[in-house]
Amino acid sequence: MNVPLQIRTLALVTACAAPLALLAGCGPQDENAFAPACAPVGILGQAADYSDYGGSEAQPDLSRLVSQGSIVGVAGHCSSAANGTMLHTAIGMQLAITRGPVAPGSSITVPYFIAVTQDGAIISKQNLTALAQFPDNGDRVLVRTDQITFDLPVTRAHPGTSYKIDVGFQLTPQQLDYNRNHPPR
Repeated sequence: MNVPLQIRTLALVTACAAPLALLAGCGPQDENAFAPACAPVGILGQAADYSDYGGSEAQPDLSRLVSQGSIVGVAGHCSSAANGTMLHTAIGMQLAITRGPVAPGSSITVPYFIAVTQDGAIISKQNLTALAQFPDNGDRVLVRTDQITFDLPVTRAHPGTSYKIDVGFQLTPQQLDYNRNHPPR
């Protein structure tokens, strides 16, 4: 049977277009919509390092070191939520933790925070802990924290870039003074 070329072409186009029409419903409502602008993320310089000398008020020295840590990476993503009125944000960190000579065991808990600011004011802060587990023959590990998620309200007047996300170790006043007096090289 000879089917005219025009009918075969029309049948092929129709067969290919049907699955594409189904996929079209999976995309964003507005095909001209832009990806949301994520809030900038920063590591607070004076809270980027952590040194625990066992709570000693005396001058810190290596013989009393429990643990040290540094923030070596921050990763995250954001997406538009609630019809564009919220910015769904997820942040996680990578920490390098070293066990000191007086560490009590093979695991150490290290406190850190994630804070959201807007116009210089803290609007949300989460104090968290990361668990560093050391192998029997190792004194240094890389720890990936869980991703923390939160939603930020956004409008044209207050887009995602009007927020700032700061991360750092949650330090005692003595640890903060130590970091101020011993900046990284």
